[in-house]
Amino acid sequence: MCESSIMNEKLKLIFINDCLPKLRSLALEDEIVNADFVRFQDGAGKVILPTECRDQDVYIICDVNDKTPNKYTGHIMSPDDHVRDIARVIGALRDNPARKTLIVPFQPYGRQHRRMFGESTEAADFLRECHYLGFKNILTVDSHDPNVAAAISKHNFDNMYMTNSLLRELVINENIDYERPEDILIVAPDEGAQIRARHFADRFGCNHAFFSKRRDVTKIVDGKNPLESNQYVGFSPKDKTIIVVDDMISSGGTILKTCKELKDMGANKIYICATFGLFTKGTNEFIQYFDKEIISGIYISNLTYNNIINSECINVVDGTEQLMTCIRAIHARKENISEELGMSKIAVRELVRKR
Repeated sequence: MCESSIMNEKLKLIFINDCLPKLRSLALEDEIVNADFVRFQDGAGKVILPTECRDQDVYIICDVNDKTPNKYTGHIMSPDDHVRDIARVIGALRDNPARKTLIVPFQPYGRQHRRMFGESTEAADFLRECHYLGFKNILTVDSHDPNVAAAISKHNFDNMYMTNSLLRELVINENIDYERPEDILIVAPDEGAQIRARHFADRFGCNHAFFSKRRDVTKIVDGKNPLESNQYVGFSPKDKTIIVVDDMISSGGTILKTCKELKDMGANKIYICATFGLFTKGTNEFIQYFDKEIISGIYISNLTYNNIINSECINVVDGTEQLMTCIRAIHARKENISEELGMSKIAVRELVRKR
């Protein structure tokens, strides 16, 4: 495409559901395409798009965790339903020569990133389907396993991180003494979060540790193998300020058990820091742990649906401005957007000064 054609492309945002209202508020009025997702009485659906998308730079935005009841049927849609609506939008744009980018802050099927015998390959299959549908770029946030991008190695797979924003808010709000890294310890609740823990620890210049878990692979409870044993590996947490880090809080059972064991080992204050707070079993247990002073606070982003009961223990950090910055950088054809993606390893003291 010639440079003049690129300059004439307008940014168009199609929100597939009621996701990220703050992101919607950051867009200009003429940048939002008001798509109508219709449901027939039997539950089947279709989408109706206006014609102004032709030859434009279209960004299709979908939160697959959105639990807002459908306005036609009243039922709560599943991730599969939202993924199907993504395909419907592409169907409506099938003969439209628009440049298409998919933005899914919470990567669909991201936890099914490995294949055991007899299992489906959901995460990789979803990305391949996006390629076949015509997406040139995919932007997600804190992918559970970024290596799954190998499924579409010839296309752009941008992975945005909330690390800087989460750390900044945590350190400032909780008055964490980052000048004494010897008093801080970053802990991963399992082996899979070790890289994340090391990344956080590098920002403070402190140590990190993790829990090694053994699971009963012969059983499946709530979609996963139940925990058999939990062994702590690393520096002593006694009298330390602990930050437990992970990409998401699902039901929260594992991460709460981690905090309880750290407290029993003599930890001082314990904070939980995760990009996504799903709270699939509610927040009551987290509030109880906070009231018992087992945990001192939880920090999550607002980049996926949550219906959190007001609680002083849960702090929601805005990530929509960074996400919009990424969108505009992609629209401008910027070659290197690592800064916008939050991939720069900025020390905590610098993050605090930049606020």
